[in-house]
Amino acid sequence: MDSFYQKSLIIHLVTSSNSPEFTLLNRALTRSSVIGLDAEWKPIRARQSTFPTVSLLQLACQLRPQLGAGSEEPVVFLLDLSLIPLPSIWELLREVEPYLDITRINHFLQHKQRERKTPKETKSLASICNEVLGISLSKELQCSDWSCRPLTEEQKTYAAIDAHCLLEIFKVFQANVVKEGKSYGNATELHSSNINLGLKEILEKHDIGDAVIRTNFSEA
Repeated sequence: MDSFYQKSLIIHLVTSSNSPEFTLLNRALTRSSVIGLDAEWKPIRARQSTFPTVSLLQLACQLRPQLGAGSEEPVVFLLDLSLIPLPSIWELLREVEPYLDITRINHFLQHKQRERKTPKETKSLASICNEVLGISLSKELQCSDWSCRPLTEEQKTYAAIDAHCLLEIFKVFQANVVKEGKSYGNATELHSSNINLGLKEILEKHDIGDAVIRTNFSEA
């Protein structure tokens, strides 16, 4: 993985809704212009028919610069879902929308540019990172058991990079749209492609892990 991230990313592990890190997360969300959201879970067995519960939720926050200050380094929060009540997370994230699925945006734009009918298959986040940013994410860490505690330092770094890559990919897509005058298409196309979803629609599902993975996260 790129050493740039290891040197510049500020990472906070959040293990309680009463912790200073949780308060810091709350403040960061109110100052963020864009938020990258990703999740990790225990590896799926070959014959397992259902998705496992999400073990870790990652939030990468691109903070708005304060008056008189330069741009700030992005900060990433790792939320331990085995310790934090889901209602507490919902309270934090219910105003964060629209929700944009990077894998589906990439899928939509690529085939829109080629004027081809969009197929059902989408690329994984790892593939998009490699293609758009030239960054290779560790397959070994990706497939590690995220339900085990404590998390290793390598897992924490990987999880933070995973979420931060979403911000970087979004910047590239945004720049391409501005530069080349492309659009994401009309609202009907976006809705039918499941690109734009409110977090409320995701978090209000009966099983947050199943809903998030099935609806908005593709297997890498």
